[in-house]
Amino acid sequence: MIYSTVSFVRCGWEFSIADLTFNFTLTCRSPALTGNHYSEYQLFLYQTITEHREQGMTFDAIAEWMNKEGYLTVRGRTFRGAHVHSILKKRIAKEELLNREYPTLWSDFSMEVVDKTILMSDFFKNQEATKSKK
Repeated sequence: MIYSTVSFVRCGWEFSIADLTFNFTLTCRSPALTGNHYSEYQLFLYQTITEHREQGMTFDAIAEWMNKEGYLTVRGRTFRGAHVHSILKKRIAKEELLNREYPTLWSDFSMEVVDKTILMSDFFKNQEATKSKK
């Protein structure tokens, strides 16, 4: 990204118009900006599966329990062991992605200042000379 602006610069005790140009590049990466968030139901399913896995249940046993309790997958189907495994696997991968840190990258920074005082004084002198000739 390159930014440029016209600003006032203090020269001694006076202000004069100058062109300031700042040149730099900033690169920021964050997986938290992707916006792919879980619904309340998806989070509930993940937490329920995690609790049952901590109790030592297999994926098929958890699927059978969830079907018996009347829970459906996010797409409205009955559970199978593969569904339970997929929910757990995807959430763990998502958490790893969200916790990953990327370094901020800065390019070289440069600033250019062009003082327009001399140009402006020549302009005003020419204007005054034109007025006095009339």
